[in-house]
Amino acid sequence: MKKKDLTYEQAMARLEELAARMENNETGIDELAGELKEARALMAFCKEKLYAADEEVKKVLGMEKAE
Repeated sequence: MKKKDLTYEQAMARLEELAARMENNETGIDELAGELKEARALMAFCKEKLYAADEEVKKVLGMEKAE
């Protein structure tokens, strides 16, 4: 799935899956670097989504106060 088609919920689900695999020692040494890189990219994606949502909420709340 392409990053731009990904939802926040899907990204979080994949992060949880990756974390569980690592915690349960299901990730082989050959896969570890790739999965860590994927997890880092997913965390950055989620952070961007949360920031954008926060800014939108602030904008909406600010507009309500002005009315």
